[in-house]
Amino acid sequence: MRKHCRERLCRLLRGPRRRRSGPLKRGGARSDTGCVTLPVKRIRPPETVPLTDVLAALSFALDLTEGQPMGHALRTDLISMELAARLDLPLQMRRDLYYAALLKDAGCSSNAAAVFEIFGTDDIAAKRARMVTDWSNELRAAMYALEHAAPGASWFERAKRVATLAKRGPRAAARLVQIRCERGADIVAQLGFGRGAAETVRTLEEHWDGHGHPLGLQGEQIPLPARVLGLAQILEVFSAGGGPYAGLALVRRRSGKWFDPTVVEACLGLEPLLARWSAMTTRELRDEVSLAEPGAASLLAGTATLRRVAHVFAGIVDAKSPFTGVHSQRVADVSVAVAEYLGWSKVRVEETRAAALLHDLGKLSVPNSILDKPGALDPGEWEIMRMHALYTERILEHVQGYEWFAFASAAHHERMDGSGYCRGIGAAQLPELSRVLAVADVYDALSTPRPYRHALEPAEVFALMGRDGGTGFCELCLEALHSWAGEDDGEAEEERLAA
Repeated sequence: MRKHCRERLCRLLRGPRRRRSGPLKRGGARSDTGCVTLPVKRIRPPETVPLTDVLAALSFALDLTEGQPMGHALRTDLISMELAARLDLPLQMRRDLYYAALLKDAGCSSNAAAVFEIFGTDDIAAKRARMVTDWSNELRAAMYALEHAAPGASWFERAKRVATLAKRGPRAAARLVQIRCERGADIVAQLGFGRGAAETVRTLEEHWDGHGHPLGLQGEQIPLPARVLGLAQILEVFSAGGGPYAGLALVRRRSGKWFDPTVVEACLGLEPLLARWSAMTTRELRDEVSLAEPGAASLLAGTATLRRVAHVFAGIVDAKSPFTGVHSQRVADVSVAVAEYLGWSKVRVEETRAAALLHDLGKLSVPNSILDKPGALDPGEWEIMRMHALYTERILEHVQGYEWFAFASAAHHERMDGSGYCRGIGAAQLPELSRVLAVADVYDALSTPRPYRHALEPAEVFALMGRDGGTGFCELCLEALHSWAGEDDGEAEEERLAA
């Protein structure tokens, strides 16, 4: 496992289709994506950016929690747009389909803990395998349950788990899909993309023959955009795994069962495009998806929209584990309080809020078998956990102009003395924003319950954090945190006495 984790880490550090001049060194000043000096100086992000760039970047986080490679949702979107053109769908329907494809997995984190509880296994691996399992075939469904029910446990424990799965059967599967689809549709509506896009996500897992979930809709009861998107995502997964011809062959076999025969017919001759999209880097995919946006005008995201998107995706991250709760929101509140104590401008404070809300995006790549583990992590699990910071940067840097923001947001586990991760950079390269996030993140983590311990009292928290003051944490940030926490506790006590 350790070797596998290191190989994944090296691929992330190299970035898409780029060669490094040498290995990454602790304390070095190289970017994880291009052999350039780390952006130590704050570079203010642009006030407005194309909304598609933001959603495309954040779709990579959704890919990770579904066990898919980064770019899955973007390729699914491109397939959907090509099929929409071939089917001559009206403009509004194409726009609904376009945004639904980018956000199709927005509800994916909401059932992660339940998948882990039911199967007792890596929820990400289970979800990845689910995408290629034909649930209408009882033998294949049973083999899936056998493979993913508590692997590594005794045969007796596995047999009990499989028996429980068999007893709960289709109702449990339908419930998991319902949680995911309902939550996804709600998120699409929260982001303002309208009823059509929300319904497309809500009915994404329905099948033409009525054997899908969660409602068992049949034929034309399923909205046409959902029929297109449901096919497009499966076609992308099988094309990526076995090539375009294998993907199209599978779609044809499921015509009239999973998929609308008319949509299947529209796939004729799609092989060259599938091959082209499969060969693209994540940045090339982002640019291609931006060009594919239906209609003459692209939507621009200003401050208010970006704030809403950040809050929504913070909720997606926190929904993955019952132990994270509203961790990202709490870290944002603490970070803002510390930044204000330091006398930062309103612009920098709002930038801090956004970075705090999005700092843990990469945790969507971590299985719940690790996030919710009640004991200590083994070395391989710890390496997977450490990689989440690098995933956060890889996701956010795809928004043009946000490269420094991505670096600073992801560096919340770096330390002043260079003992942090993933780069091991020290005070000379560590942005002030990262220093604020570092104290806020640890303060909240220690102040709230975790699978392996109870929540600590403020005195205990500061005693532990104080050991690293000046070496691990920035002393100014730690002092500001202590001042804020002291006042906050005092206000809480006054409110209690007044009541």
